[in-house]
Amino acid sequence: MTLVEPCLVIDASARAGLRVGVLQGGRWKSQVESPEGALEATSECAGQALKAAGLELADIQSFAVNIGPGSMLGIRVAALAVRAWSALHTRPIYVWESLVALATVALEHGQKAPFVVVAESRLKRWNLLEVNAQKEFSSVAECEVEQVKQKSLPILTLSDEALKTFSSATKLVDPWADLPKYFTEGKLLKLEPKPEPLNATEDFALWSGERHRGNS
Repeated sequence: MTLVEPCLVIDASARAGLRVGVLQGGRWKSQVESPEGALEATSECAGQALKAAGLELADIQSFAVNIGPGSMLGIRVAALAVRAWSALHTRPIYVWESLVALATVALEHGQKAPFVVVAESRLKRWNLLEVNAQKEFSSVAECEVEQVKQKSLPILTLSDEALKTFSSATKLVDPWADLPKYFTEGKLLKLEPKPEPLNATEDFALWSGERHRGNS
């Protein structure tokens, strides 16, 4: 898949705050972060990122939004924003998934498979994606702590809480800086005109054996 640039990228999946970037020429042309939530800050941050890049909204040729797992409210706000902006100028919308990005970057940086990547979910549960020995990705599932431990695999995460919960957990570097490289290479993104938050609760800690289809 060839990314259409310049692309306005929004990640509102974190429990607090959001990030917006303008991707052009295979790199971040501008980036803006806010500690405020997506509801309060999406439009303002997008405007700041566009101004820093020397662009108007009409100059943007595509949009990309993180669909999680993560903050359902933040992702929905970001998704609604890009859908509205896309409708104004008829631009494509791409989506990517947080744990797929983490696993992809980990593999690129030499992490040996199999392993799992995890992120905090609700009610002390964990969102989990498993990478098997053949480097195939499972779908994301919501797991209890013991279910994660029973896999007896290296655990990779961005979460400080995971380091306290799982003795085998290793904290990764946030993949945000690497996203332009993977996006322009055609990795991680898929076209989705009506993005919705990823719902990991539909799959509960089960390995599907099916290659993840979001990596092309």
